[in-house]
Amino acid sequence: MSNAVVDGSTVITACNDARIHTFGVLLEAMAHLNRIFDRSLQSRIGINQSLFEGLLRIERSGGELSMGALADQVALTSGGVTRMVARLVEAGYAERRSCETDRRVQYVAITGPGRDVLSRALDVHLEDLEEHFTGLLAPEERRVITDVMERLRPDHS
Repeated sequence: MSNAVVDGSTVITACNDARIHTFGVLLEAMAHLNRIFDRSLQSRIGINQSLFEGLLRIERSGGELSMGALADQVALTSGGVTRMVARLVEAGYAERRSCETDRRVQYVAITGPGRDVLSRALDVHLEDLEEHFTGLLAPEERRVITDVMERLRPDHS
């Protein structure tokens, strides 16, 4: 670690770098939208955004997904995914299944009640997206955002 004294104006200049600003605006917008969407799902459906995202990813994958694949797709640690799946199972929205060929692999599958709550949550989420996100953007702006985010995300859906 350097003992050099850093000039305050150098730090201020770096803090105001356009790249830092761009990333900060992205983080602030996402945090704001996440709070809105989480509160809405909690109050209207009784699930948080994490459970919604888990159910969404499982359903999009054909109704069953390995725990590892689910962890790769959501913004949670493997421990966080384990806790999320435990909550889904406890609520009756999902069930764990063992892999017949590899004991180390566990799957999580959506249940009928899980599909029902996901359907209701999707209606709420689509309304919220329209009101707080996509409805505020022109179609070309939505395409640009989608294109840029597709470039930045890892190679999974």
